[in-house]
Amino acid sequence: MHRLGFVVVFFALTLDRVSKWWIMEVLELPKIQMVQILPIFNLQWAENRGISFSLLTADSDLGRWALVTLTGAIVIGLGIWLKTVQTRVLAIALGLIIGGAIGNIYDRAVFGYVADFLQFHVGDWSFAVFNLADSCISIGAILLIWDSFFGPSSKEKSKEDPKENSGKS
Repeated sequence: MHRLGFVVVFFALTLDRVSKWWIMEVLELPKIQMVQILPIFNLQWAENRGISFSLLTADSDLGRWALVTLTGAIVIGLGIWLKTVQTRVLAIALGLIIGGAIGNIYDRAVFGYVADFLQFHVGDWSFAVFNLADSCISIGAILLIWDSFFGPSSKEKSKEDPKENSGKS
């Protein structure tokens, strides 16, 4: 199963890098700043110097490299976990998270920020600006949660001791 996970890593990372290349180099969104695509969706340029939703902003080089190191360590840990997975859902979930994280690590290391550009909005209210790597990470996290509740290991736990799980003693 781990091979599937590494294919997903490659796919997520490639999709992220190609989308950011197109946004930055072909469309030149950093220059034009915003393109309205639909009444509820814009391409909006944003340079995220923090983690998700611009939390823990790292304006200094020390902060930037601390975030690169921290997220790199997390990726290594997830990669080790990926080598042991036994299900497709876990392999895909970890692959999405790792691929997305590597895409954002690349941005932070090369540019000093993560390039964000997808924005959904309704009127003046707008959801956070994000990128495809963030989407991969979020979908992967949702799949991990799904697997923890509905995956094979959760079913095995419920079968181990039917008396304990039914509330009867």
